[in-house]
Amino acid sequence: MTESGPGAPTGTPTRGGRTPERARRPKDRRATIERIAAELFAERGYSATGVGDIADRVGVTPGAIYRHFSGKDDLLRHILEGALADFTAAATPGPEAGTAPEERLEAAVRGNVELTLSEPSRTATYLQEWHSLSEAAREELRTGERRLTRVWEKTIREARPTVSHGDAVTRQRAVNGVLGRLARRPDALQRPRARTLLTGSLLALLLAPADRSAAFTAPGPRRSWAPPRSRRQEIRDAAASLFRQYGYHGVGIDQIGKAAGISGPTVYGTYTSKAEILVDACDHAVAKLEVAIERAMEEARGPREALSLAVGAYAAVAFADADIVAVNTREVDALPAGDRARISRRRSAIRQVRGAVLAQVRPDLDEHEARVLLVCADAAVQEMALVRRNRTSVAAATDLALRFLLGGPPGAGR
Repeated sequence: MTESGPGAPTGTPTRGGRTPERARRPKDRRATIERIAAELFAERGYSATGVGDIADRVGVTPGAIYRHFSGKDDLLRHILEGALADFTAAATPGPEAGTAPEERLEAAVRGNVELTLSEPSRTATYLQEWHSLSEAAREELRTGERRLTRVWEKTIREARPTVSHGDAVTRQRAVNGVLGRLARRPDALQRPRARTLLTGSLLALLLAPADRSAAFTAPGPRRSWAPPRSRRQEIRDAAASLFRQYGYHGVGIDQIGKAAGISGPTVYGTYTSKAEILVDACDHAVAKLEVAIERAMEEARGPREALSLAVGAYAAVAFADADIVAVNTREVDALPAGDRARISRRRSAIRQVRGAVLAQVRPDLDEHEARVLLVCADAAVQEMALVRRNRTSVAAATDLALRFLLGGPPGAGR
């Protein structure tokens, strides 16, 4: 039964003093609201979801939501607090994990994978919607986030003592990228073997030695001269940065214009709509990746070198255009139907080429498993590309992504 809003009649009191409606209210209503809200935030984004949308899916009136939460921001805060607490617990191995550092790290990885698969919507919301909180709410959660970072760093550095603080943080962020990708497609790991493969791949990334030699040679120093940029490029790049931070539906034309240094209406002198900007950004990302991957395939002398060059090429593009590459992955559902199908076909073609190479390097993988590992490796690279403060290099990101793809049980080949 749909609950009434604030101030509405609640029914005739019973002998015990309770109204019939309150007596029938489920005890887990608050948890149900949080779960449904997380599903909608993951599907549509926080900005594009209203309290009314949440109430409709729960089957209550908006007033019923406000009985449990002061507003949408409060609801999001509780979702993130719960997710943060659970991820901290999952990353903190108990006595049953054993005493060997690598065993404890493996337990932390398994715990995070299982938590992601059991709560995909909440995981996606946790990893993508921090920016949607008010500054005060973000500040409250930062203490917990720093605690989680310290837990991961301690576990990683116990297994690999020579790893620096910055490198440990980078590796954790790479794990976040993989988990975020899985949260958007939890069906990818329904096969038990796929979960085992992913755990082995994450461990291979986390256990990489600090003094490893990169498999990919990064480009030389960036040139000091930058070519002139068109108004279209400035608008597209400004919009991509906003789409990545706030989601496509959470950004308006006026915001895009301001970020590009012009007025909102002036944007329409270059683009006909916000959707056209998104299409242009995704086309640009796909085109750059197509050229980079094709060049890598042409230069390679064998499958292993081709895989190394292809991963390096993807990383180079992701580091050069981090926002656009991230948007090309995260906002594809916001594209107009025709453009979404066209761009998806181009992205699929890029994955097919790299998947065929990975299958030659790792004949133990079937097509599904190779595809899962590839999209997760891409997500790890994207996340590392966005961690500017740690100054992660293309070479370091490439090396970690290659180790993820090559995988293997703990301690093998490292």
